[in-house]
Amino acid sequence: MAEEFVGVEIAVIVVTASITLAAILIGLGRAFGYKRIEHFGIEELLQSVVNAAIIGSFAAVIELVAAVSSSLVTETCTEGNVVEQLGCALQNINDLLFLFFQELVKVLTLVGYYQTIGLDFGAFEISPFNNLAAVSGVLSVQLLAANLILLLVGLNIQITNFIGQNALALLFPVGLVLRTLFATRKVGGFLIALSIGLFLFYPTFVLIFPGPENDLSNSTVAMQEFNNNSYYATLPVVDLNDNYAIAGKLDIMSGRCLEENLSNTSQCNQTLIDYGIMENVSNVSNVTVWEIALPENTTFDFSGDITYITQSNNNALSKSLLYSVVAPIFSLLVTVVFVKELSNILGSEIGIKTLTAI
Repeated sequence: MAEEFVGVEIAVIVVTASITLAAILIGLGRAFGYKRIEHFGIEELLQSVVNAAIIGSFAAVIELVAAVSSSLVTETCTEGNVVEQLGCALQNINDLLFLFFQELVKVLTLVGYYQTIGLDFGAFEISPFNNLAAVSGVLSVQLLAANLILLLVGLNIQITNFIGQNALALLFPVGLVLRTLFATRKVGGFLIALSIGLFLFYPTFVLIFPGPENDLSNSTVAMQEFNNNSYYATLPVVDLNDNYAIAGKLDIMSGRCLEENLSNTSQCNQTLIDYGIMENVSNVSNVTVWEIALPENTTFDFSGDITYITQSNNNALSKSLLYSVVAPIFSLLVTVVFVKELSNILGSEIGIKTLTAI
């Protein structure tokens, strides 16, 4: 896998050139008796060997981290290096959040519709679902949160793409070139440490956090079932002047009929029959046995369903916020500490004196 990266190929060329240059300096120093040139050539040769060791170890670590991180992502994102895996995971979350956002808009529209429905009996008026205004407020906050998280996930995708395009292809080889020169050793060490930190540590420590994919999918499915529930469909315009039609609809959606002991004399029966919720299951003529018959995964408990959706959305959004904000910040802090320590090591002079001291 490592040989696929242009940055590693460039780094190998740089190290090869530096070894060749060091060998030339050593040869010139010995040929003409210049000990300083010979000593300088030996020092540069040792630095080139260190650079070669950095390339080899980095290539091995890339493959190791990719193999480990593949167990932290979904099955569709196991291919490629750790940066590509993180980019794939973020793109999946972005797509799921967009579907979540679409369904939430539909739920909010439906709740807002029933919130304004009222019954006019002349002497008085009632609005059974007027208190849905509070639910609309909660859903509106969730909608704003979903939009904000979409922006944050999009930002993380752009950052991940930048790391994938530049960390190994630009920072790593430039760092090796600068580290080869004694005057820019520290700058080169910093760039090498930065490229390793961004390419390996940053995405890896983001991936260790649990992703919100399952929660987003479950919440989206719950909202889709709610929006597609025929018993919650908006009333035809012609029925908006019919108090009986509106009352029957709201009676079902209020959940009152769920609490009744449904017998043939129940006050809810006729309304339930009119809406196709109750069916005669008797096989005997002149005998009527009514039972509730709902399609699979369908309910008519409007308040119960909207409460479940609200709670489910909270869980999905909180996990999405964790993955798009907390995880990157935590990973960035770890990466900064790693880059600082590694740059101190790589930016130091590793020469004859150092080896003699060891």
